[in-house]
Amino acid sequence: MASEFKKIVLLKGLQVMEDYQFRAIKSLLRKELKLTKKMQDEYDRIQMADLMEDKFIKDAGLAKLIELCKDVEELKEIAEKLKTEKEKVKNQKGKKGKSVARKRKQDEPSSFQIFSTSNESISSKNKIEQPRKTEAGKKRKLTQKKTQLPELLETNIQKYEGCFQALYKPPPIPSGSSPNKTPNPSITRGDVVQNDDMTVMVLNSTHPFEYESSEHGRKTMFHAKVATAKQYYHVKVFNVSLREKFTKNNFIIISNFVKRKGILEINENSSVVEAGPDLKFEVPNSIIKRANETPKIRHIKKGASGALFYGLFTLIKKTVKVRNTIYEIKDNEENHIEVVGNGICYNINCKEGDKLQLYCFQLRTIDKQPKLVSGDHSFIEVSDPLELE
Repeated sequence: MASEFKKIVLLKGLQVMEDYQFRAIKSLLRKELKLTKKMQDEYDRIQMADLMEDKFIKDAGLAKLIELCKDVEELKEIAEKLKTEKEKVKNQKGKKGKSVARKRKQDEPSSFQIFSTSNESISSKNKIEQPRKTEAGKKRKLTQKKTQLPELLETNIQKYEGCFQALYKPPPIPSGSSPNKTPNPSITRGDVVQNDDMTVMVLNSTHPFEYESSEHGRKTMFHAKVATAKQYYHVKVFNVSLREKFTKNNFIIISNFVKRKGILEINENSSVVEAGPDLKFEVPNSIIKRANETPKIRHIKKGASGALFYGLFTLIKKTVKVRNTIYEIKDNEENHIEVVGNGICYNINCKEGDKLQLYCFQLRTIDKQPKLVSGDHSFIEVSDPLELE
């Protein structure tokens, strides 16, 4: 059961947290797991799951993780999901235990009862023939089990195939549209497919921009930020026809989307509709404030390699090279980091002192230095500092 609990800790807990949330969990577990400063800075989610498994032998630290998440407002939703998954495993274990007990009871040998009669020959015959019949019965049962084995295997295979197909259920295709026009999104390990409705309020969005896709060539998308009553999300929208729905303060219902590394991805298979007045809610100021915060560069530099970052920074220096452009930026603490821009982020029109809003930049180590590197979905918005005052 501990191995099942570890899967929940890693795949349903640590993997779906945003980086700063994961760092908070590491900090809270620092003393209990005896984490050194280096371990706290460098250990990734898999290493933390291994440590928790060693420390909490009974449940791989699942109960501890639930307890910590319950105390953090933005992780309460994860805590509830972890509790649900834990109960599922315990219930499955209970059912297996009952099934084994029933099987043992069925396999116990039947007691033979010899009835005394006036005819001794009948009694003797029963004593001799009944065990023979039982042996024959056992042989018949064994033959039946062998005959049924391929059928049982086929049934189980079909059941597992059904479970796999249920992970991603695209909505019904409207009449007149071709199922070949829209490819399903690629689902990788750690991704969460959300088929259920989620009502959110739009906080902001960018204008659409073109990007180069390694799979589909040149495509168009835009970034957005949305919030529920409990937390906010960064969003990648790959269907630009939805742009009008992503208007600031607009309430929408989204479903059939992918959650990848804490970021929501909406594509042509996703559903986005306007929310009715009865579904609107108040987004706490604390959530909006947190959504608008920019991570400190000193925290960014300690992030895991490959982590994605967003934020508003000040440009110090721009250096245009043959293959890329280096933007040196700083935060309000005067800490610096270099941004490596390629593709649409190459040689953008900006000057020293401008504010650069970065979207979806990966943390990488280049020449032994942490740097933010643009990827397929990276985008930079430039604004004059006077415009923001």
